[in-house]
Amino acid sequence: MRKLIILITAFSCALTVTKGQEEILMTIGNEKVTRSEFERIYHKNNSSVVYENKSPREYLDLFINFKLKVMEAKALGYDTMSTFVKELNGYRDQLAKPYLQDKEQIQQMLEETYRRITTEVNASHIAIKIAAGALPADTLETYNKIMSIRDRLLAGESFEDLAVTYSDDPSVKTNKGNLGWFSAFRMVFPFEDAAYKTPVGQLSMPVRTRYGYHILRTNAFRPAIGEIMLAHIMIRLHPNADSASQQAAKEKIFSCYEQLNNGEPFAEVAQQHSEDQASARNGGKLRWVRSGELPPEIEEKVFAIKDSGQYIEPLKSEYGYHIFQCLGKRPIKSFEELKPELEDRIARDERQKNTDLLFVEKIKKEYGFTTYPENVAELMEKVDSSIYENKWDPALEGELIDPVFTIGDRDYSQLELGNYIKKVRKPSKKESIESICKRQYDDFVKEMIIQYEKDRLETKYPEFRHLMEEYHDGILLFNITDDKVWSKAVKDTAGLQSYYNQHKKNYKWQKRADVSRYSTQDSSLVEKILLHAPQRKTKKWTPKEFNAIVSGQDSIQYIEVLDQKYEKGGDSMVDTMTWKKGTTKIFTDKNKTNVVYINGILKPQLKQLKESRGLVTADYQNELEKQWIEELRKKYPVTIHEEVLSAIK
Repeated sequence: MRKLIILITAFSCALTVTKGQEEILMTIGNEKVTRSEFERIYHKNNSSVVYENKSPREYLDLFINFKLKVMEAKALGYDTMSTFVKELNGYRDQLAKPYLQDKEQIQQMLEETYRRITTEVNASHIAIKIAAGALPADTLETYNKIMSIRDRLLAGESFEDLAVTYSDDPSVKTNKGNLGWFSAFRMVFPFEDAAYKTPVGQLSMPVRTRYGYHILRTNAFRPAIGEIMLAHIMIRLHPNADSASQQAAKEKIFSCYEQLNNGEPFAEVAQQHSEDQASARNGGKLRWVRSGELPPEIEEKVFAIKDSGQYIEPLKSEYGYHIFQCLGKRPIKSFEELKPELEDRIARDERQKNTDLLFVEKIKKEYGFTTYPENVAELMEKVDSSIYENKWDPALEGELIDPVFTIGDRDYSQLELGNYIKKVRKPSKKESIESICKRQYDDFVKEMIIQYEKDRLETKYPEFRHLMEEYHDGILLFNITDDKVWSKAVKDTAGLQSYYNQHKKNYKWQKRADVSRYSTQDSSLVEKILLHAPQRKTKKWTPKEFNAIVSGQDSIQYIEVLDQKYEKGGDSMVDTMTWKKGTTKIFTDKNKTNVVYINGILKPQLKQLKESRGLVTADYQNELEKQWIEELRKKYPVTIHEEVLSAIK
């Protein structure tokens, strides 16, 4: 992959669509290359570190060699191979993504989300459950129910009383509908959006989320209080624990609190006693948290901690008892600092659907979108209960040739929509057939419109076309060069041996020191190492035998032995020594002692193939490429128009 990227950067070659109207710089085989094509690639690559300051004439050979290889790859059918097509399509999918979104809308969404992160909202709600794919009658009944509650609120009844009476949110028992302070990403997006858009003290209209319908009352806004790093000691307690268990948990947490007050380090008490095992291993340390991530009754007290290192009295939550310690506070990061995180979170959040829908609407207007409701309805009437078992087949429903919608010059038929409806994943029987069909229709329209735009990117955006051509030619270049040069040199063992035999004089060792390094953490063994090291090579002791002789232990390896040969500059320790047989030097650091002994000095000599395989392979690759280029230049003659080349600056 690294080679591919280098090749694309170095030799990218995009074809222009107006060759017949431009100056021809050269002809390679039967292919004409325009001046503008060469200039664009030359100026693009001449700004890179690799090819900086090359003149057009100096760059020309690189360009020609690239073109020759790509032409040969096409002639050999590399561009028709399934692996090539799959790889290129994969790159196209990635490169197309920035073109398939409204950048202005994305920027607006980023800025709006950041404003919400830096401004917290306090809101109350009443929730009435309803399944996502509920029948129309059930949906209407639920909507009317929550609207009647809203009417009673507008008439002056207590929000808290009605929340306790009607809300399906279990937390209403303790919070009476008040969700406390929160910011972006803390709630599902439709709910968050309504909270921020509803004026303080007023009621929203019913808001539909995946959980049902909600009525919101926005209570207040405030600047974000930032983030806090916490550590905690936790004693678990089941919500339904009996009085004895509650008393035991309370006594245990207050025992921890007493230890802290007596001066014991928070981290040590957490490690010993906290029942949150994940954080206990790290001294109780938690991650940075923002407003809305903790229960309101806990959040208020921990954010009130002023100093880092300070801890507060035990608090009770639905999970048990906690002692919290502040490890630090910080304000919300700047927009530029948070932007990468926001982009990632938005891409995975419901708000991305909003920007996608806006983009789809933009494409509809650009190309002209027409829908045919009567044809859609006709198809949907044919869908029966077999859809729940994924057995409904539109092919059995007669001719379905009428269009369901048109975008630009493309009609999408009832059959195409039917096949899309057929692929619905595990539909619930609680969802009506009408709801399934409507949902699939909306998704089908969205996908097909985005695909319509995607299919036209090369025509619409010249820079995208050029980029795709660069990847197209770059992949071809990589694949054919790998076959003809890189992998061939590695696999052709006979050719590699022959090349080595002809050029072995180019691969030589300089003078080397034959060195043994003896490393140990037991400094008492150094004298024995010094005594026996000169004898080891003569007596042919293995490292294990040497260890046993010096340490007196057969099973425990107290000494690490390393035998190596070094040229000058090959090892920092050896470089400081006098290069003479028998020279010994001791190097000590905080962990171990190294005894370095020079067994002998080796004269310059030729390297064997196994000792120089990397260098020989690289040189053999260069030789293969040189021969290949010569063959290609004979196969595809090159004619250069010098007057055009001279005019390029």
